Amino acid sequence: MESLGLDPPILDAVRALGIDEFTEPQVRAIPRILAGANVLLVAPTGIGKTEAAFLPILQHLLREKPAPTSGLYITPLRALNRDMLRRMTFFAERLGVRVAVRHGDTTPQERAAMTRHPPDVLITTPETFQILFTGRRLREHLRSVRWVVIDEIHELASDERGAQLAVGLERLRDLTGREFQRIGLSATVGTPDEVGAFLAGVDRPVEVIRVRMPKGMRIRVEMPEPGKEDAEIADRLRVQAGQATALRRCYEQIKEHQSTLFFVNTRDTAEFLSSRLAAWYQDPRIGVHHGSLSKDVRVQMEDEFKAGRLRALVCTSSLELGIDVGGADFVLQYNSPREVSRLVQRIGRSGHGVGEVSDGVILATHEDDVAEACAIARRALAEEIEDLVVRQDNRSVLANQLVAMAVSERFASLDEAYGTVRRSWPFRALKRADFDEVVQQLADLRVLWSRDGRLGRSSNSLPYFFENISMIPDVKTYRVVDISSRRAIGTLDEWFVAENAKLGESFIMRGTAWRFVEFKEDHILVEPVREIGDVPSWVGEDIPVPFAVAQEVGRLRRERDLAAYPVNGRGAAKFLEYLASVGDAPLGTDERITIETARDVIIVNACLGSKVNETLAQLISSLVSARFGQSVGLQTDPYRIVLEVPRSVNPQQIVEILRPEDPDALEPLLRVILKNSAFLRWAFVYVAKKFGALRRDVDWESVSIPRLLKTFENTPLFEEVLDKVFWERMDIPRTVDVLRKIRAGEIEVVVTRMTPVGRAGLEGGRLLVTPSKADQDVVARHGPRFAREDSLSPVRGAHGRRHRAVREGQGGEARLRRDGQGEPVEGEAALHEREPGHGPREEGRRGPDGPRCRRGHRGADPPRIP
Repeated sequence: MESLGLDPPILDAVRALGIDEFTEPQVRAIPRILAGANVLLVAPTGIGKTEAAFLPILQHLLREKPAPTSGLYITPLRALNRDMLRRMTFFAERLGVRVAVRHGDTTPQERAAMTRHPPDVLITTPETFQILFTGRRLREHLRSVRWVVIDEIHELASDERGAQLAVGLERLRDLTGREFQRIGLSATVGTPDEVGAFLAGVDRPVEVIRVRMPKGMRIRVEMPEPGKEDAEIADRLRVQAGQATALRRCYEQIKEHQSTLFFVNTRDTAEFLSSRLAAWYQDPRIGVHHGSLSKDVRVQMEDEFKAGRLRALVCTSSLELGIDVGGADFVLQYNSPREVSRLVQRIGRSGHGVGEVSDGVILATHEDDVAEACAIARRALAEEIEDLVVRQDNRSVLANQLVAMAVSERFASLDEAYGTVRRSWPFRALKRADFDEVVQQLADLRVLWSRDGRLGRSSNSLPYFFENISMIPDVKTYRVVDISSRRAIGTLDEWFVAENAKLGESFIMRGTAWRFVEFKEDHILVEPVREIGDVPSWVGEDIPVPFAVAQEVGRLRRERDLAAYPVNGRGAAKFLEYLASVGDAPLGTDERITIETARDVIIVNACLGSKVNETLAQLISSLVSARFGQSVGLQTDPYRIVLEVPRSVNPQQIVEILRPEDPDALEPLLRVILKNSAFLRWAFVYVAKKFGALRRDVDWESVSIPRLLKTFENTPLFEEVLDKVFWERMDIPRTVDVLRKIRAGEIEVVVTRMTPVGRAGLEGGRLLVTPSKADQDVVARHGPRFAREDSLSPVRGAHGRRHRAVREGQGGEARLRRDGQGEPVEGEAALHEREPGHGPREEGRRGPDGPRCRRGHRGADPPRIP
């Protein structure tokens, strides 16, 4: 074994683990980390990234014996903290180094002991890292930090947790009074230099060490063949025939392998599949693992899978990262994973060792899914990973960190605070005027005070800080407790409880049916039953399909050739039959958008991905609603936009909207037409909490969200709401590019009859959202830049009772969804739907008058909602 500069005691410990040779990532990274370089190590899972970072730090600890807490190891998950502690303890005990973990599950006694006797290396999460700044003794310990490792940094770099962490690292730099070494560990990403810059901050060197996939990866796409027993399965389990076929094939795949990680995209799907598999096959060796199960249950599932007592574990992204669950020999992915990076990460969990082949199958259940899975599989095998882009100047994070500085640093200089924030990569271009506006709004809201060029804490600062440590959207949850054992088994989101939790009713959790027994203030007592119940839904799980993947699906539609893709015969045949079903009608592809019509439904077939289609959908629905004075039902997927419109709308009018005179007018137009839209409300609630304008325990019965939107218009808070929606839900630059190509004739737009391909968009059971209308003066000012005025002129007679309801603010705020019988359901029960990422679309219910709320001018009562 080559020493790589490591001392004999460390090499002996490595050999004691049964390791005879270092892996390529370790060979390349250890010498550079020993030399003190800032290093980002990008490599597939399972080939020793953790040891590559930790062993050099161990050597420095043994040689130099620095003060305690000289090493800080940050991971995005508490489960990863536990896993890292176990892995590091082997070395620490042999070499006399103290390692400890501190996070939300750490007991008060453990925290007190750590404060009195700090470890040499502290393992923690981004949120607990923020708390470490607040205590006097904790801050003293932080002054000793010399090495910071950020594990799974790709999971943090592009979101608000990452921006918060980046500013936190610069605050740590101020606290230590010197530079510390930064080490990042990342899975394969499309833009490693961007992640490296995020790690290092502004004007610091960083070495990006990128290791290509050294082990083989075998990926197949499969659409299962129907079997003889499928009809019986469907009847007994109350599922559709296609679902019965998929369930049977899933179990066949599980039986063909020793240990299977069975990935799904949502917690709902995890519970559905695990419960149905358990009900039909009566196999106790199939477990379930997701973020809404309790820690004890998750740890139990991890341990049982690692010990071989479970043959399969149905899981979400909760096991996507590097948590050690032993050696899986197979990965099954139910439906397309929607992103290339996710597939690479998930398939990489099988053959979890150096030199082993990663083996996995994507089980596609419909034709669009076949094409999408094929595109993602090809890209994964070719290492064409999506770009990771760091969002700039996030005002929610800025507000959060300004209050954190007021709480922790006390009397901080505004000039110094601005300089600290600007050193972080996500805020490198922050303008001083924008910084000062956020400070002023926070002062007006009385969550801090600012005068004479300094920041300080107010009476509201500390409660705000502890309510908003986490940048993950806050969703009220209820603990679910087994009445017989008094053991917590998981959590349910508030809206599912409100809609479905009735005494005696049953639901599925942990793959088992439970009956509601008793409701407490913060938890629910349940008992197990032998029946099939409702599967809970949790917010924040839909994964957006990238533009490039959707375009490749469009190309596959155009070329009608899957020969170069790893798909089974049935999948390829069903996809080609699907395309042939349109007959001589034009088909939506990467070079053509088709507009299909049938009565009051218009379907825009556009292979443009989730975010571009959402952007176009909001544009089209708002302009049509404004012009005709009627609500427009709306749903989108990566390949189509479904509009429920007045019958007087001519599809040619939609064509004109897609051929604007000035595509660059898109963003200013959307900033105006979305101001009063229900589409903004989920984001407003989140941002308002992060600015301290809404309390975490706000009483929704007394809050009028539309009124609050109006109150905070033209403030930094409101600008952040718009920017958050544009970043997370839309893609304005790419949409502008698409509109330019349409206008230039590079993308064809044609109107045609309804086809099976378009009609498939009506079968997804998604919510139908009716956006608020844009005001008529908005269209008068901005609409002509997008479409000729006469192209949106309503037909005579289009104005009627429905129009008056919209103008009075009734119809424009309704949301529609399809219930089990396909009937529209209106009202507050239908107001919740999921968004990509984590944030819920929360809708406040209006009281008789709504609360009085000031924007926060100095001298006014603070407009925090109780």
